[in-house]
Amino acid sequence: MSDEPEILKIDDYDDCVIGIGQTWHGNMLVDRLIYDGEKMLDKMEENGMSREGALEYMDFNILCAYMGDSTPIVLWPVPEELLDEN
Repeated sequence: MSDEPEILKIDDYDDCVIGIGQTWHGNMLVDRLIYDGEKMLDKMEENGMSREGALEYMDFNILCAYMGDSTPIVLWPVPEELLDEN
């Protein structure tokens, strides 16, 4: 049996995966799937949720779900005001 943690997935959102991130944890490099948060919300809406319901579901059932060192990452676009040089 391997000591390396498995790569964890968020069920039903494989089509929202945009990459793999790596982070150092303890004495090993850990791979974590990265999901596009906007794509996930869009998919929830396509399945009948309101945007507000999708955001609430995302907050409580996905973003707050810690699954250990390999917990997937949800990526959001950077607001332009954070990149504004002024």
